[in-house]
Amino acid sequence: MRVNKVNLDRISNLKYVVRSGWIIRGVPNALAETVAGHTFEVALISMYLADELRKCVETDVEKVLKMSLIHDIPEVVVGDVVKLVKSRAPEFFNNIELEAMNELGLSNYVNLIEELNKGHTLEAKLVKLSDFAATYLQGLRYLRTGHEEVKEIITNTKTVLRELINTWAPEECSELIRKLLRSLSVDL
Repeated sequence: MRVNKVNLDRISNLKYVVRSGWIIRGVPNALAETVAGHTFEVALISMYLADELRKCVETDVEKVLKMSLIHDIPEVVVGDVVKLVKSRAPEFFNNIELEAMNELGLSNYVNLIEELNKGHTLEAKLVKLSDFAATYLQGLRYLRTGHEEVKEIITNTKTVLRELINTWAPEECSELIRKLLRSLSVDL
């Protein structure tokens, strides 16, 4: 049986890769959230939402956790590219992310990255929602400490969160999702 050699030393460098959107908005490097810190928060939010949503819809919590843990791993190879740039060439960046996963020894998880990028499953949508919720919450933290330039990220993220809930949330679960997000201080 062949075992993939995961390049954990390289992946762990995500602890030092800062999220570029905050830097662009004036948050100093020393205070900027790292990709690893963001991933941790996304995983916690994803786990919480997935567990609670099982009350109204079948949810694969294990898949949600795996997706949330690996969703930004390719950034150790490609860096943290701002959403504006990624949105202009999504297919290009999707392919680069898949190559990065293989390069890092995570080829067993390429299918989860592909599923997340397509965004058609409930699990992928939950991780996307959690990703935006974590960004929104971090923006609020920066705003409370005087970094006014992050308001644009907060406003845009709030809009995306509303759209996500309104367009994909199972009808019987949309109010529960709103309540769960409010319990995390994500006020929509």
